[in-house]
Formats: sequence, C-alpha cells, structure tokens
Amino acid sequence: MGRRLLWGIVAIGLCLLIGQYGLDAERARAEAAPALRAGGPAGLPGGQCPRRGGNLIIGQSGEPTSINPHRFGDQNARNIIIAIFSTLVEHDLQTYAIRPSLAESWSVSRDGLDWTFKLRANVKFHDGTDLNADAVKASLERSMEPASGRTAPLLTRVKSLEAKDALTFVIHLSQPDRILLSTLLDVYIGPAGVTTERLGEAPMGTGPFKFVRWDRNRQVVLERHPDYWRKGLPCLDRLTFRTIPEESVRSQQLRSGQIHLSSSGLLGEMGTLASAGLVLHAPPRGFNLGLYNIHTNTRREPWRRQEVRQALSLALDREAVGRALFGFVQVLSNPMEANKRFLNPQAASFNRRDLDQAKQLLTAAGFSAGVDGGEAIVCGLGFQFNILGQLVQSQAAEAGIRLRLTILDVGTYVARTLGSRRGEYDIAVCAMVPKPDEYDLLNHPYAKLFTQTLGWIDQRREFYDLLDAARSMPGESAYRQAITELQRIAMEGQAEIIVGGRLDPTPARAYVKNFIPHTQGNVFLEAVWLDR
Repeated sequence: MGRRLLWGIVAIGLCLLIGQYGLDAERARAEAAPALRAGGPAGLPGGQCPRRGGNLIIGQSGEPTSINPHRFGDQNARNIIIAIFSTLVEHDLQTYAIRPSLAESWSVSRDGLDWTFKLRANVKFHDGTDLNADAVKASLERSMEPASGRTAPLLTRVKSLEAKDALTFVIHLSQPDRILLSTLLDVYIGPAGVTTERLGEAPMGTGPFKFVRWDRNRQVVLERHPDYWRKGLPCLDRLTFRTIPEESVRSQQLRSGQIHLSSSGLLGEMGTLASAGLVLHAPPRGFNLGLYNIHTNTRREPWRRQEVRQALSLALDREAVGRALFGFVQVLSNPMEANKRFLNPQAASFNRRDLDQAKQLLTAAGFSAGVDGGEAIVCGLGFQFNILGQLVQSQAAEAGIRLRLTILDVGTYVARTLGSRRGEYDIAVCAMVPKPDEYDLLNHPYAKLFTQTLGWIDQRREFYDLLDAARSMPGESAYRQAITELQRIAMEGQAEIIVGGRLDPTPARAYVKNFIPHTQGNVFLEAVWLDR
C-alpha cells in the first residue's frame, strides 16, 4: 500500500474518532480538582481524609530507570520518588506559586547572596530519625554531584552550605540567583551519612510513603508513613506502581478496575475510557502538561545549518498534529506561549505551516533537490509518540526533508540523547516537562540537560551566556529584556523545535478522589483517597 494512501486511511480514521470524542479536550480541562488550602496540600472536606486506607494501584508506561532521587531519567521514576521524598519548597497545584514545604520560611540577604531557611520541627525520616540541617546539607551536596544531571547544572552558583543549627540552614551563593527556589523544587531531601548510590538502593525520605520493595519489571510498592509531618496524611495505606507498557492493556485494566489511575495519558484509548465513565484529569485551565519537541543534533549535517532546522519547523503542520492527537495539543512553537506575560510577540513564530518558505530555505542551504535528514529517533512512550513521529516524517518529506524513523524504548532513547551514548542521533522526537515559570520555559528546552544534547552552544554561545546572566539581574526591566532577547535568538535558531503543548489528561477511576495533576506530569498522592 502506498504511503499517501495509507496516510489517507489513517487520517480518515482519526477524523472519525475526533468527531466522536472531540469534546473530550474540554471535558479534560474542566476536570480541575478542588482548590488547595493555603499552607497545605489538596483541600480536603473538613481538613481531614473522608476515608482512610486502601491500596491505590497506578499503571505506568515503563519500568523506572532508577529510584535514586538524584539519578533518575524519566517520569515513571519521578512519580515514585516524589511519594518517598519531600523538598524544601513545593508548588501550589492550582497557581504554581512556590510555597513552603520542609522549610517553613526563608529570608534572603540584601545582596542576594545568603539564603537562610528555617526548617520545620518534628519532621521524621522513615527510619524515625529527625530531619535537621545536616540532612539538608548532605542532600544539596548530593544534588551538586556532576552525575546529578537535573540539578547540578543549576546549583553552580552555590559557594558553600552551612548547617547553622539543627533547624537553620544557609546557602551561600557566589552570585545572586533568581531561580534558586525553582531549583530547590527538584532537590529531594534524604538523610545525612548515606551515599548517593545507597540512597538509590534503599530510598528513604520524609515523604508521605515509605519504600517497601521493587519487583523488577513488575511493580514498586510503597506504604503509608505513619509519622508524616502533615498530620492526618496520607489518606491511603499503600501505593502500588505497576509497569504496564502496552496502552491497550493499561486501558483495559483501568476499565476493569485492576488499576485505578494511569500516571500517563492514554490518548489512543481516550474515547473508550470516556465512554466507560473514567474521569479525565487535567491541570488547572491555562496550564499544559509539557511540550512535544524535536531535538536537533547541531553538530551533524545537515542539522548544523539553521536554514534546515527552520525548514523542518515550517514544514510541520501543528494544527494537523493537534487533530491527530484528538485535540489534546496546544498549537505553539515558542515555549513562552505557555506564559503570556513574558511572550515576545516579535520573535519568529512557526505556528503556521509554510511549505514554500521551507523549500526556499533548503535551497538557500544548498539543498534545492531536498536533503537526507538521517534518522529520526522517537521515544516509545505510547500511541501519541508513534503518531507524532510518523507525522513529522510525513510532513518533513513534503518539504523535501527525508527521514528514517526509529521507535526506541525509553532506556535506549535516553542513552542516545542524554546518557553514555549521547549524540548518537540526527533528530530526536519526544516530549519535555519544563516548569511553568518564564525562566525554565527557556532553560529546560535549550540548556540544563540538553546543552550538550543539542550542541547549539558551539554556534550560539551568546544565548547561553545571556541565559546565565539573566539569573543575576536585579532589576525587572533588565530581566524582562533578557527574556525577550533569549526568545528572539531561540526562535531564530530552532535548535530545539517545539511542536506543541501537551494536553494529555490523566485517566482515573471515578472513586479516586482529590487527585490534582501537575503541569510537569508529576503524580502527587498524599491527599488522594478512595471513595469505595
């Protein structure tokens, strides 16, 4: 069967599905969970769990790469880690404002170089020992180790750490840092006196649930921490994270009640789940669940050429991608479109497809007859990524960019983009989950873990220098100007091609109560209860 005919049949099928279930996107967005109460987790009737006990079974798309809080590389791992560990600060799940967690308060010196945190008293680790400043210091030190890729690049301004007394901890900086609190959202607090490696083998924190066991390639089991510092929580007695890679199997088990919640969306099964009465949870209105993206390896031909990268971005029909994924996509090419307050309207936009301009750019780059773009590797995280990869390949071909598609398991994909085999790709199609603040919407796609993955620092060092400098800018005017200029450079360069915003709702049984999904796809379960 010819490719055009095959895609015609696929498109017809998708359109029929969209017609049947097109309202699900609005339904998902309307499923915002109850408002948070100030200073606490999810709002609970009367401030207490209406029901206690039970084992919540969560279906996950893959085996966690690690349950080490400083050495993990996927969302399946993060969901387990955030149930075991607490952090100094946390997000309000309705507004994404940063608020106190293990640190009940903090203050900053006039010059912005000394941050003093007052820790909560009577917080217990899972072994019964007390949280203290030494534990926080040790956790920061582990987070600063070079192999701690999610946090180490963001903690380079830490000059020294001081445990001033049992409940007072000070971070001394070499330069002011606007994003310190945002970075601390990812610093998980474990005990002092353990190695990073040991913490990965036997994770122990102050979180709502304690580690019980990891049955490899099957499940991870956690149980309630009876001395959790938020009195009365968690509501549940146990969490079971089951590895179920096949979406159809996860869907069937959700519908039958064998699992109660899927930690990642099931777009290919959305119509079936909606008609079966499953609840589709989405973050509060206006927030997405991260970004669909294409990494380009700018150290390889033809992707080192800006014109080729721009041509691919212009070849993408983002509206068609949205239709193919049942409407659960925000059409955007600039990540800052998720934070309109800082959006630079003068930056180049690739939201509207333009095949003629794409072909002109290829001709200007010396590829008037088209170009071999090499291998497009796709993270095998489910139905939507298979569809996305095929759409990228098909749409690129219409502009004259030929791609070979390879669907990879998550471990291999991570190894070729972030791990020991990093750089063994031409372009890479997946998704990312930046925080919703304006700095991380630029830092996460282009820097942080992806600085060396993209290799763009070799071409546009000034982007990375300005990104770093923006963190120290004291005045709002200079900072806003820097964010504006960073968008201009990023959108011109297209080293990271943003395909769209993810609106991938989290399906759950109707008796799973008080679940609030996070914009980064994190699953917070301390205040969830089962009404059955």
